[in-house]
Amino acid sequence: MSLKKYKGQDRIRGRPIRLNKQRLKVRKGRNHAELIFWGDVHYGYPTCDVKKARAMLDWALKHKAYVLGMGDYLEAGLKDSIGDSMYRQKLNPEKQMEDIIEWLRPLAERNLIIGLHEGNHEKRITKSTSINITKIMAKMLGVPYLGYACWSLLSVGKVRYSLYSEHGTSGSRFKHTKLKAAIDQCAWISSDILAMGHVHSKSVELVEKHYFDAKLTQVRTKKQYVVLTGSYLQWDDSYAQEKNYPPTGLGSPKAKLIATEKDVHFRV
Repeated sequence: MSLKKYKGQDRIRGRPIRLNKQRLKVRKGRNHAELIFWGDVHYGYPTCDVKKARAMLDWALKHKAYVLGMGDYLEAGLKDSIGDSMYRQKLNPEKQMEDIIEWLRPLAERNLIIGLHEGNHEKRITKSTSINITKIMAKMLGVPYLGYACWSLLSVGKVRYSLYSEHGTSGSRFKHTKLKAAIDQCAWISSDILAMGHVHSKSVELVEKHYFDAKLTQVRTKKQYVVLTGSYLQWDDSYAQEKNYPPTGLGSPKAKLIATEKDVHFRV
């Protein structure tokens, strides 16, 4: 089937989109919607903390919080993968994918997943076979496929938030250098929130930018939150320990997007 008719359409399920427009509902008695950045699970690898990864999704379902998939859901160890994960992983990639879909399905059925990013571990399968496993997962769940990086426009009440999210790439070892890799992008990405996975750290940094508002003839300040979105891969007996990377806390950052004024509160 020709794809020409889809040109310029942003909301085609299972295909990369440039702007992911989402309206996040505010629960009765609340003044905010909550968003969880969930990824770098590496499900199938022996040191994946399955209990914590699933508990975060259960919490999101119970509290009706929205989830953004940041990539690297699977370990996806293949013959041509770097390291020994093909031999250490407990499950083959097909089973890894099937289980992650079942974890996410209850959230997808309640429209609580705003999209799935591809990670470099899913990309292992794409490089070896041309099959985009994340795109397939998004299609099966009926949620937007966001590629490796994507813009989102999140409407909460009468307030709109711009989000640039990506699985990311960086060889940084320490939290401050990992943060720098994300903060450096603020030079060309101007969003309310910039979220990056891949580096297996949880952190939030506020960047304040001064700019001249020609309409009001004033110098104003814009807030930009930079988020490292965590992981669920334990340190002991992992490649991080092998390469002398410092241990990091597991889990996912949570953002409260205020519905009555433009403001974001994070829990890390």
